[in-house]
Amino acid sequence: MSKVDSISDNKGFSRRSFLRNTTMIAGGVTAGMFIPGAIDKVNALDLLKNSNQPEVIITTKGRALIAKMQAEKKILLIDSMIFAHKSHLGKRPTENEQLQPNEIVHNAKIQQQIRLSEDAIALSTTLDSDVGPFEFNWSCLYCSEYDTIIAITYPKLTTKTVDGPGVKGNILIRSFILNYKNIADITNSTVIAASPNFMAHQRLDNVENSALQAIIDQQGQDWFIKNGFMVLPVEGVYKIMAGVAYISGHRIELENNRVIDAANKPFYIYVDVYKNNNDIDGLDTKFNIIVSNKDLKNYVNTDGVHHYYCKLCQVIADGSVSDLRPQTAVVDKGWAEAQDHQAIESVSGLKIYPLSRNLTVGDTIPEGYNGLRIKDKIYRVICHGKVNEIDTNATFVIVNKDKYFLQPCIEGQSYYSIDNLEHYAPLSDWGDKINYAVEICRKGGLILWIPNKTYRFNKTIEFKDLNVQWDGTLELCSNVVGVVLKYNVNLSGNPFIIRSRSLDHFDKAMVMLTSSSEKVNGKWKTKGCVENKINQLNILNGWIDYHGHSNGKVIDKTKLTGRGLVLLAGSWTAGLTTKRSHEYVWRNFVSDVYVDGFEQPYVLQGVIDNITPNRWVTWVNGNKLHNLCARRFKQGFVVQSPLLRPNGKIGGEVAGNTCASLDFQWSRYSAEAFLVCEGRNNKFELMGWDAPETATKTIQFLRAKTNTFPPGYGEASGNIVELYGSTLGKLNGSDLSPLVYESNPGLNTFITESYIARNIMPELSPPTVGSALTNSYIPKVDNFLAFINNRPRCRVTLFKNGELQPKVDLTPMFDFNPESAVRLAVEKGDEYQVVISLDGSINHFNMVGSTLGYNNLSTGIIDINLRDRHKKSVYSSRQPLKTANVSGFIHAANIKSLVITYNGFEKAGKLNISALYGQTYNRNASQGFMTADGSCWMQDDIKIDKPGAGVVVRDEVNGQLYRIAIANGELKLEPVKK
Repeated sequence: MSKVDSISDNKGFSRRSFLRNTTMIAGGVTAGMFIPGAIDKVNALDLLKNSNQPEVIITTKGRALIAKMQAEKKILLIDSMIFAHKSHLGKRPTENEQLQPNEIVHNAKIQQQIRLSEDAIALSTTLDSDVGPFEFNWSCLYCSEYDTIIAITYPKLTTKTVDGPGVKGNILIRSFILNYKNIADITNSTVIAASPNFMAHQRLDNVENSALQAIIDQQGQDWFIKNGFMVLPVEGVYKIMAGVAYISGHRIELENNRVIDAANKPFYIYVDVYKNNNDIDGLDTKFNIIVSNKDLKNYVNTDGVHHYYCKLCQVIADGSVSDLRPQTAVVDKGWAEAQDHQAIESVSGLKIYPLSRNLTVGDTIPEGYNGLRIKDKIYRVICHGKVNEIDTNATFVIVNKDKYFLQPCIEGQSYYSIDNLEHYAPLSDWGDKINYAVEICRKGGLILWIPNKTYRFNKTIEFKDLNVQWDGTLELCSNVVGVVLKYNVNLSGNPFIIRSRSLDHFDKAMVMLTSSSEKVNGKWKTKGCVENKINQLNILNGWIDYHGHSNGKVIDKTKLTGRGLVLLAGSWTAGLTTKRSHEYVWRNFVSDVYVDGFEQPYVLQGVIDNITPNRWVTWVNGNKLHNLCARRFKQGFVVQSPLLRPNGKIGGEVAGNTCASLDFQWSRYSAEAFLVCEGRNNKFELMGWDAPETATKTIQFLRAKTNTFPPGYGEASGNIVELYGSTLGKLNGSDLSPLVYESNPGLNTFITESYIARNIMPELSPPTVGSALTNSYIPKVDNFLAFINNRPRCRVTLFKNGELQPKVDLTPMFDFNPESAVRLAVEKGDEYQVVISLDGSINHFNMVGSTLGYNNLSTGIIDINLRDRHKKSVYSSRQPLKTANVSGFIHAANIKSLVITYNGFEKAGKLNISALYGQTYNRNASQGFMTADGSCWMQDDIKIDKPGAGVVVRDEVNGQLYRIAIANGELKLEPVKK
């Protein structure tokens, strides 16, 4: 009979944990993986299937070579693993990726190749401490015999250090697991992986075992510090004293006294020490207290886990206790910890000062040390000289009057937890503490770690030049900007930031990407908000209850205010600085963000300085935003771009941003629009859900309110919107006119349900310009007149008061650039007439319109007249002069000429014709063809204008498509590949 009292403490010191962050195993054709523990044949393949770590891709040439070697029954020798650093990486490796010689940082020979199955092998190499230094973010398997890259992966950016004076370089073990049909045979992989200690972890275990053996050699197999683990009888039970022991070299610690109540005397009390190397989540030494009446011996269980036993005592039949701890191996704490720290040095690369005691003020730290012993803990820091001060919270030391921040080694080699500052008295708010930790990490090259807890803060947090592992929740409790990302911030983990329910009023931004100028060497310079990477982020409003409701329940809808994620050029408008300067937000990558419960979830904003507007330039350009979701908002995605300064030059611009996979849920509480944009040349891929049938103007392109220039200047233009989702079906079918709104129609392109600009202007009669229907869109791709200058036998002439104006360049009215125009001086009573003669063909028009800009012209008339080949009017519309005059949907057949007349001016000014546009229903400009429709010289034919295009016909028997085309005067018939 035996009784097990399981303690399972994992406070024991683990030497393996110090190498955990320097050992990366990437594997798999379909996935890469980081395996912090040893693996065997079975769980290697299981991890391969389920890993979400960096993906491994077999190259096109690699597949071809493997197939060739299989066909020829030859052996493929994959002999090298190449490490490289690439400045520009895509999201994932590609099959045809190229490697430049100047990108290679190291070429290592494959040192071990193991057969996992017929279709899977593992290849590994070890980079010893004398290899380096270098950094890599790219690696591959390479066959030198055929000069072929077999497989590629993108590991996280990894630093390889090298041995130096007093400093031990790190040891990296890199492995690929490669999956391919019968790969084991053609690579001659015969070694079967059956033990849990193989590949990378053979090497890791060797390093650890050396440290364990050193402890055993110096003090013995099992030894104890003073009264640690001593068993005492107390009123019929047995108390095990708290303390520290070393069992077979493994350090364990019992933090509190333990009571054992057992009958069936006599019996032994053992400590069972083990380390489950197959447990990825737990690599530290663990132990159990076991009661048994048998002699127990060390053993290895079926999972390959080593168990080490040591008798603590024998409880005799009368209840007395005989202490069986090795008496010759009971030592004092100082000596034991000195040996422990020597073991730390052997596996962590630290040279620690001092070894046998704690650091004190007045000590002189010699050169060559990179670890300090303070309050019985080891901290990583490189400094030397006289110790002036040791912070009571072990946050920093002052040596030779310089401050050095301490990195607790217990947190690993690269992470600094903000919990280290939990009791740091000089700072009370978590906002201040996190900002303090940011500087520690920036100066020490560490990763800032926000653990999985909730931290309430009231001060703006600023990140720059930093990697952040954000696993917890930041709760914003004051009306300030929450978190600012300035530049070079890599944000990962599972971050949450929430507006506290204790915050009654909020009109700021939760997370902002911006960067004001900084003083460098006495001069103010603009660093720019660049190269920030957000991989996942949740921005929530505490006034929504998520606990009892899966989708959240709004507690108070009046509290759904403020902004979620903001990209801002003009940080002074957010109160982050008083210094005005050029600012730009560029080359930032944002993906997988969820915002719930804010008036404007996503904002891209450039500003013009309100004090010296002609001096500074701000822009938010070239950013990539992907997979953004929003609920319970007023305006889902907002682009604010005033564009032109008073001097007419670009001042505040938002352009060239790619915003893909926008998934917005209409809210009955406050929703007004999915998208409101003042910028230009941006692309939006939008899925808008469940807007009501009565919704209009859910997508708006507007002039900035600060734009005082004539209409046509500084407009929201050149943007592309691709619309998907249930909104389209529930609103108006394919009729998008009520759904979208442009203050200056025709300057942006809309795509929906795979059709470009369908139902461009569905009005049945010419409506009043400015109505909800007329404010729709006229994309360039369907604008027949945009291509007029490239069309033969088509003439455009301009008349002023009946006289030909031959020297006026008319091209700008057809180039569809909203900032260019045909600029005409106007006196009272003048008349301008544009005549477009279609000498080469007859066309049928659906719609004709004109976009204008004008100064000082309060009144005027525009007359749109379409005539046939007999100069007879087929369609005519006379309208008051406005920014946009549109015929509406018409059916004007057999049109030979268009005459647009501008007159009725009652005073002098300037008339700027920005664009003339029209849509025909027998010509599709995007495909380049005109159907045989209308009485013209080609009325019985089909004309193909697009180079390389032809007529495609189908074989009714087999369904094969054939293209009939002419090349160099020769008629050709060729099958069309599907």
